[in-house]
Amino acid sequence: MLETQTEQDLLRQSDRMEFWPTWKLYLPLIPYIAFESLRSIRRGSISSLGFGSIAAANPGIPLGGLVGESKSEILKQIHSNSVLKFFPIQREDKNLEIILEKMNALGLKFPVILKPDSGQRGQGVRKIRNESELSESLKDSNVDLIVQEFHPGPYEVGIFYYRLPSETKGKIFSITRKVFPRVTGDGTSSLEELVNSHPRFHLQKETFQSRFKEAWKKVPKKGESIQLTEAGNHCQGTLFLDGSEWITDKLEEAIDQISATFEGFYFGRYDIRFSSLSEFLEGKGLHIVELNGVTSESTNLYDPRFSWKERYQILFKQWKILFKISRESKGKKAGLFSIFQALYKFYFGGRIVSNLSS
Repeated sequence: MLETQTEQDLLRQSDRMEFWPTWKLYLPLIPYIAFESLRSIRRGSISSLGFGSIAAANPGIPLGGLVGESKSEILKQIHSNSVLKFFPIQREDKNLEIILEKMNALGLKFPVILKPDSGQRGQGVRKIRNESELSESLKDSNVDLIVQEFHPGPYEVGIFYYRLPSETKGKIFSITRKVFPRVTGDGTSSLEELVNSHPRFHLQKETFQSRFKEAWKKVPKKGESIQLTEAGNHCQGTLFLDGSEWITDKLEEAIDQISATFEGFYFGRYDIRFSSLSEFLEGKGLHIVELNGVTSESTNLYDPRFSWKERYQILFKQWKILFKISRESKGKKAGLFSIFQALYKFYFGGRIVSNLSS
């Protein structure tokens, strides 16, 4: 059982494993993934070989959400008023006036969120406060983007959900509570010094430095609180805590009903913002930021209170469920060529996104 500590206490502790690169974290899973992938071979068909079998878990998402999927196309498939208002911007159609007109038509006002339509781990997510910032940010990338309604929270969670195709009801696998990092000025230390002296924040000082270039050497006023990130992403500095105590029958029912509107979705993680914890526990007041597919993580594993053993128990259980869904699903498995093509396009296709994630 996790020990009880305040969020501030947890923000001041960390272990190096929490910030391992993805490849290092997943090394122990490779033999298991390889074993399960080989079980998926059917009649020697190259199109069903290996890792591509997991794409069948979400037939309603290209490649099941393995890589390069469109966030806007996924959000369009969720037929619920809980989805925050948004609209996509094609890379070749970044006309500021047209974008402002679309914002006005949807009733969107600044601030808004601007992010890549295809992205991972919060890269390129920005809070846009005015027309000038929007104009500058549009010049910083060459990819398709999304303009999305900004919800102030103050709460944000990741809800990992799954449903077996043979069952009518789904389940919440985990909830991750997100705690946004803050520093408080002492009147003498610069922002750089406040970050460097913090036992957790100094591990991500390069991220914060790139985000606060102009303020990095300045001294915040005594008592001034500075939130270091707006994006609820671990790589951007947000603390992830296990939120299993927030799983209720009513919340699970609400998430299940929302998921049922998306034909061909069985496995993934919702990122959700809300204003009232009491309403959230009742399954009300949910505001969906995005939904990720088969390569989603049960991000509660990054809770610094978990041991390495507990983290791998979460990971192995998550992947065991994924392969079980893939075997039950009648969805199409991904061919090796389509996987490599998507990976190449995403990682080596000359993508340029802003590094000033907020």
